[in-house]
Amino acid sequence: HLFSSFGGSSMNFHLELLKSGYRKELKRRTGRSLDILEIRRHELVIGRSPTWAPCRIRYSPAVGRMSICGPAGQYIGWADTLAAAIELLAHADTSQVLPENGLLNGKEPLQ
Repeated sequence: HLFSSFGGSSMNFHLELLKSGYRKELKRRTGRSLDILEIRRHELVIGRSPTWAPCRIRYSPAVGRMSICGPAGQYIGWADTLAAAIELLAHADTSQVLPENGLLNGKEPLQ
């Protein structure tokens, strides 16, 4: 896989969110089901309704892509853009904790 964005300008979530109006976009696209809880340079912490448990979108400068993890650290996927990462997170089923992660939260899915 070619690292197309490697060596280019590094992702900075503070700047990205300021210039792009992602907060409004987040509300519009996900119907208030996601909310930004914390912003760091290379990490976004996003809560998902109904529990608002923190999920993470992390930018990996070495790879030039973002990894998305659920509230119990479940691997959700990789994305090239913040919009794609938010889309993945909005539609991911995080009620299942994948056994290969070795994480068991002992809670039944809220459905």
